[in-house]
Amino acid sequence: MTSDKPFNIKNVAIIGAGPAGLASLYEFLHTNKDGSSTISNPKLPQLNLNYPQSQDPAFEKIVVFEQKNQPGGIWAPSNFEADYPVPPQLIMDKEQYHNPEQIRPRNTIPEEIKGATYEKPFIEEKKNIDKNHLQGSSKIGDTEFVEKQRKLINELQWSRSGIFSFLFTNIPQRITRYSYMKDEPEYHDKTRKIYPFMTHQELTNRFTNFIEQEDLLKYIRLSTSVENVHKNIKTGKWVVTARQRGSSTDGLDTWYQEEFDAVVISNGHFNIPFIPHIKGLAQYNANFPNRILHAKNFRDPKEFTNKDVLIIGGGVSTTNVLQYVVPVAKSVANSKRGEQKVFKFINKALVSKGIEPKPPVEYVDPITGLFHFQDGTLAEFDKVIFSTGYHYYFPFLDSSEYLLLNNPGNYSRVGGLFLHTFCQKDPTLGTVGVCHSQFNFHTIEASAAALAGVWSGATHLPDINQQRKWEEDLLKEKGNNILFHIYNHYNAKVFVDLVKPYFPKGRYDPLIFDGEFASDVDIGFDHLEKLFYGLKDGTITIEETNDWDLSNGVSKANFHG
Repeated sequence: MTSDKPFNIKNVAIIGAGPAGLASLYEFLHTNKDGSSTISNPKLPQLNLNYPQSQDPAFEKIVVFEQKNQPGGIWAPSNFEADYPVPPQLIMDKEQYHNPEQIRPRNTIPEEIKGATYEKPFIEEKKNIDKNHLQGSSKIGDTEFVEKQRKLINELQWSRSGIFSFLFTNIPQRITRYSYMKDEPEYHDKTRKIYPFMTHQELTNRFTNFIEQEDLLKYIRLSTSVENVHKNIKTGKWVVTARQRGSSTDGLDTWYQEEFDAVVISNGHFNIPFIPHIKGLAQYNANFPNRILHAKNFRDPKEFTNKDVLIIGGGVSTTNVLQYVVPVAKSVANSKRGEQKVFKFINKALVSKGIEPKPPVEYVDPITGLFHFQDGTLAEFDKVIFSTGYHYYFPFLDSSEYLLLNNPGNYSRVGGLFLHTFCQKDPTLGTVGVCHSQFNFHTIEASAAALAGVWSGATHLPDINQQRKWEEDLLKEKGNNILFHIYNHYNAKVFVDLVKPYFPKGRYDPLIFDGEFASDVDIGFDHLEKLFYGLKDGTITIEETNDWDLSNGVSKANFHG
């Protein structure tokens, strides 16, 4: 039995202009009114040809809301400014710094927004800013208080990227692209020191060129955060409340509301840092300021020169940081819980020369500054880095009504979805990017294509009982955690095959060619391991992996070895 209730979707809002949002925009622009797709010949990218946008589009209006001032998500061009190293002390003191609702509070929507539209918005003057977020700060002058509150509102968006200037990717370049993107031959040069990877600047350029070539920018509203999404019961449409941040000169925010037939949530998974709750940590941060930071804030190894450093975490971001910190630090310890199940070389790497393995932290003594570990040992550190991942979080949405965050944290699962893509309660709400794989761009592409197919009327979803059964069965198989959403490079095809029946007519399989190169990921793991040891042990320099001249934004080398 299928859900044959027809959709009448003409206007679509997309939240986020990172890889997931861009894939959604591209897919909708290439979907015809009759439910067919212009992305039909998988050989065009190999012929250096682009897919034509629909001349009779299924979707008449598409708006992408992006809180950054540039599209691209974490791969947007960056000046490498960082977010707060940890949440502000007033949040730490609540002992809820592991709770996304506390570190990314919802902004107060002004009452005057009623009736405000994109064409005739409400411009919020400074007197309208709610002061409740800065509890306990009433002693500072009113003007200073308002300015600090305005900064806090924007800073707690956690919108800056975690990219640092010399970063390179950890997935082979062939699959850090959508299937309809060109596979540039210059990145297949095996003499490149970082082969088969790319510098982050190269990947950013890949996205920037894609956005320009496809003329996507005109659909994207930059510096605009979505503050609320709710359903208008009378009209049956989604009401999006948006806030366009004021410039640094006028500082005035512009608010408006706009209705859409459907909404895509594609706000990414690498924005809001997760810091596990540890007894004593909040007061430790107050007594020893500037000692702790999240890996998202990591920028320069020199900050750790001759320091005793503790890195908490056991994932790929942990080795990313370790390989640069070990050569300059006085000592480095690593505290982690379980084994790494994706990048398995990491388990051995974290106990290699120059790294002292530690069990989880039991508590921190905020007076002495000593970290007490579960094995009874204790130590003091000059710097503590949390490479503990990020939250899934949808601050603009009543998650308990549409999407349920199970066990909020870096290991949480998003409940209430069919195929990681369609909201079961209301299938005019979709998510792209919740499913994760080493073929992440291709699984993102597949989710976006499924939304385009169903929303254009080309295909229909099964009834709600079948949707729930799919979720229940997968829950039994994978568990109520983030692993529910993860497919490795060999079974990414399982996910694509699940959503493929919902594609627009004629839309090809994103893995039709690139799926043959799953073994490239294994080759990449081997190269990533060699790069880790080379950088950590000093046989490879940072300049050999990413010799980027930040003064003029161009590469000074081709990274050949």
